[in-house]
Amino acid sequence: MKLGIPTFGADGGKSGISAYLIEMLKQFAQLGVEGEVLVYPDEEEIFLPRGSHGLRASYVSPTVRKPLPNLIYTQAVLPIRAAAARYDVLFLPAGNRRLPLFSHCPTAGVVHDLASIHVTDKYDSFRMYYITKILPILIRRLDEVITISEFSKNDILNYVGVPESKVHVIPLAVNHDTYYPLAKDECYRLVQEKYGVTEPYFLYISRIEHPGKNHFRLIEAFDLLKELHKVPHQLILAGGDWDRAEEVHRRAQESPYRDDIVFTGFAPTDIIPTLYGGAEALIFPSLFEGFGLPILEAMACGVPVACSRRASLPEVAGDAGLLFEAEDIESIAESMSRLALNDSLRQELREKGLVHAAGYNWRRTAEETLSLLKGLN
Repeated sequence: MKLGIPTFGADGGKSGISAYLIEMLKQFAQLGVEGEVLVYPDEEEIFLPRGSHGLRASYVSPTVRKPLPNLIYTQAVLPIRAAAARYDVLFLPAGNRRLPLFSHCPTAGVVHDLASIHVTDKYDSFRMYYITKILPILIRRLDEVITISEFSKNDILNYVGVPESKVHVIPLAVNHDTYYPLAKDECYRLVQEKYGVTEPYFLYISRIEHPGKNHFRLIEAFDLLKELHKVPHQLILAGGDWDRAEEVHRRAQESPYRDDIVFTGFAPTDIIPTLYGGAEALIFPSLFEGFGLPILEAMACGVPVACSRRASLPEVAGDAGLLFEAEDIESIAESMSRLALNDSLRQELREKGLVHAAGYNWRRTAEETLSLLKGLN
């Protein structure tokens, strides 16, 4: 079986979709999959490091990197390229962003989520129109739809109208070679040296995006926590700037505790386990996620987790995390105070999280995906 795998919509290694694609390509290579990965030349090392065996890079001009040219390329050029290369299956890992209307071979797309139907004003008007009006038509054209949580599956059934027989839930996973418990004191020392923290810290790993990632309420909850409980803790916001990031930075500067709020910028993969390892807890207040991979990563590192009771997040956290109301500042602050002040609770969540995260691995995710793709061949 020869796969065609475009990397369009994967944000060049800087998003959850990128993390998914990187891990899937790694597993596909180890499983002996053959295929072409359509990639921009400067991103080959991100998605196809040396030793990828049967997978080879097929370059796409960087001139189509921007959204509108890329949309045109996906509709007009990708189907021709797929036919010329004689793909057996076109596997589309960013199916909630880039899908062709036609293809000369069977198609399977990964629709991670339909965030825009839940978070108003998530994107500009052009992208909102494409996502809400055009994308559902493209999703219905897929031969098989893969998604990553039961919550997202229900969205696809209810809002897109895809038959249930065509929608398959294959969850994301954790790379346990990267994410595992580390010595907390050593991690804290490294984070202190790199980012200048001076106190225990709460961590939120997410791109800096407003309003969907809910940074405003997290900052307000942090303010309330500091005011009510006088804890020494700091707040690390790790992630690259995205839509309306300047508003988040401005809100942080307005905080009376702004000196305790640390922005790291984009955090490369090699520093993320250290950030987890030194943290008091991961606080994940996002208004919407198709999955919420940092929750599992933090648990695999032995770090307590508190997350919002929204979308797929309770499904991913299971009984191993604290849940709070995403739009209730007092609820977020109350979870943070429990984690800051209750050592036994933190230990309980560490133990539950390690057991919970151990049930997720990328090899199983890749094998289930390949089984589905082979069924289309």
